[in-house]
Amino acid sequence: MSQVDEFFLIEKYFKNIGSKFLSKKNFILGSGDDSAVFKSTNNLCYSVDQNYEGIHFPKSLPPEFIATRSVLRSFSDISAMGARPLWFSVALACDFDEKFINDFSKGLKKVSNLLRIPLIGGDLIKTSQKSVTVSASGETNKNNHLSRSDAKHNQNIYLTGELGLARKGLEEIKKNFNKNIYRKKNVKRFIFPKLRFEISNSISRFASSCIDVSDGFIADLEKILIPSYQGAVINLDKIPRVDKSSLEDFTFGDDLELIFTVDKKYHKKIMKLSDNSGINITLIGQTKKNSEIKYILNNDEVLFPRKKGWNHGKK
Repeated sequence: MSQVDEFFLIEKYFKNIGSKFLSKKNFILGSGDDSAVFKSTNNLCYSVDQNYEGIHFPKSLPPEFIATRSVLRSFSDISAMGARPLWFSVALACDFDEKFINDFSKGLKKVSNLLRIPLIGGDLIKTSQKSVTVSASGETNKNNHLSRSDAKHNQNIYLTGELGLARKGLEEIKKNFNKNIYRKKNVKRFIFPKLRFEISNSISRFASSCIDVSDGFIADLEKILIPSYQGAVINLDKIPRVDKSSLEDFTFGDDLELIFTVDKKYHKKIMKLSDNSGINITLIGQTKKNSEIKYILNNDEVLFPRKKGWNHGKK
C-alpha cells in the first residue's frame, strides 16, 4: 500500500472506532474536534503508558497485536484501581505505511469492542521507530477506588491467575515467526492479556490495596507493602506459575494479574468470587506489623537480587 498524509489516515482508520459507545459513556463530543467533551458524576481515573519498539514489544510483532497489547496494558492500570473502562486515546508514531496502519486500527477496534469504549482522539506522527502512547480513563463510584498504599496489618494477600505466561509468550515470539504461534495460550497472554475488571470491581468495596503485575510480581508487591509501611510473609510455593524450576516468573513483568490485600474476614467472599468468575484467586501470604518482607519457597527463605522486576533506570 502507498504512504499518504496524516489527516487522510486518521479520517480513514481511526475516527469512528468505538463511536457507537460514545452516548453510553456520556460523551457530548467525541473524536474530530480539538478535544472530546463528556460529563460524569463519578470519580475519574486516568493513566498513560508509552510503548516502544524493541523495549515493550519486539520488532517482529504484527501491528494488530502491537495495538491490542499497548491499549490493554494501559487499561490494566485502570483495572487495578477498581474502575470501569471509560475511553482511550492513542498517539502512534510509525513510518506511515498504510498497511501497517490498517492492521493497527484493527487491533484498536478489537479492544474497543471488548471493553465497549470509544477511541476519543490521539495523534499520528511520521518517524522511523515505532511507538504507541496510550491514555486510558475509567470511573469508579464515589469512595470505591483502590490504591497501592492502604494495606493494613495482618491482612491476607491474594493473587489472581498465574505467573509466567507472558514471559513464555514473548520468548516464543522472539524465536518463532510462524503465524500459528499467536494461537497459543502463552503467546495470547502477551499480545492480548486478560484484564481482571470483574475481580477488581467486586473487591473495590472492601479491599484495602491493589496493583497489577506489570513490572514483576516481587517489584509490584513491594509497591504495595513499602508505601503502606507493612512487612509480609509470602509463600511462593502457593503461587501458580508456568516454570516451577526457575525464579524468573516472580521477577518478569507483563502478566497483568492483580495483587490485593483484604481483611481476613472476607476470605470466604474472595473464594466465592473466584468460583463464580472462573478466575483463580490464590491466598499467598499475610501482611505483618514490621517492615520485613520474607519470601518462603520449599520451607526456606529466598533472597531476591536488587533487580526484582522491570525498571527503565536499572540494568
